[in-house]
Amino acid sequence: MSITLKDIAVELGVSVTTVSRALTGKGRVSPQTRQQVVEKARELGYEFTPLEGGGASRNICIVFNARLQSLPADPFYGTVMVGVENECRKYGYKVLLQTIDNPNDTNLWELHKSGQLDGLILVGADVYASVVEQAKALDIPVVLVDNWLPDLPVDCVVTDNRGGIMRLVNYLVSQGHERIGFIGGPLSHRSLQERYDGYRAALRENGIARRHEWGWIHAESGPQVDKGREGMAALIERGLPVTAVITDNDSTALGVLQACARAGIKVPVDLSLVGFDNVKLSEFVNPPLTTIHIHKRRMGAMAARRLHELMSGQDADVPLRITLSTELVIRDSVQAVRK
Repeated sequence: MSITLKDIAVELGVSVTTVSRALTGKGRVSPQTRQQVVEKARELGYEFTPLEGGGASRNICIVFNARLQSLPADPFYGTVMVGVENECRKYGYKVLLQTIDNPNDTNLWELHKSGQLDGLILVGADVYASVVEQAKALDIPVVLVDNWLPDLPVDCVVTDNRGGIMRLVNYLVSQGHERIGFIGGPLSHRSLQERYDGYRAALRENGIARRHEWGWIHAESGPQVDKGREGMAALIERGLPVTAVITDNDSTALGVLQACARAGIKVPVDLSLVGFDNVKLSEFVNPPLTTIHIHKRRMGAMAARRLHELMSGQDADVPLRITLSTELVIRDSVQAVRK
């Protein structure tokens, strides 16, 4: 007599629907229950096709703040998303995109209730902590990208922001620069705070006393190119007290370049400039930008891989903080100081 779904359900004390979901991947079933169903089905000789990726559910959602407007078009997070999608393809997951513009948004939880959401990847610093808390309450696996929450036990994939900026400062010092400015912010973004902390720490380690007039820190989020223009305009108004400027991302550096062009300041002859992120544009501006390379696609892939592990019940008891290293990319925007 052939084995049926009902036979498996009776053996495990679960519903036929649960057995069906576990074997087909359609609908939400905990990783532990799915594994039990698969093992019992094999034990009883029930014929089925194992799901790719160890039988994990197939629907995940990439969530980002609506402020970004278009994640695929963002020079940083668009590349991260490519990494997520490529990795998810290996597991047969369907990838959804969802924006959130307030902490009470219910779209995600409606997807979950309808069985269309089995895991979340939250991208960027502007995702609300309440989303993580609600997901945890609903037992939805979550991984953060380019963000971490000190008060919540949640997995995350981040970059060595502090170390990357320190590498930039050390390089500028090796080129004879001692008056090194910084344009960036807001510091409410943890990755940007880490970059500013790295800047200050590297100056101290090099015996350089930082001066207030060397920096411009933005308090609010907004277009990064505009911030670069505004910050550089402020330094020019102060009489350009620095020989080099560090920006906490490449888009801000583009705004600095624009402000310098308007003021007749030549980069790198009059001012050396470095960025952070190594987005594609940094290679094609004039001059090509010295920057810090972040493994953006790898960040996305690592986040998707960790989410797959959580959805499969692997090493889910202790949240992991995965930190990727950075690389210095030297181009033509820095000139050595003539003593």
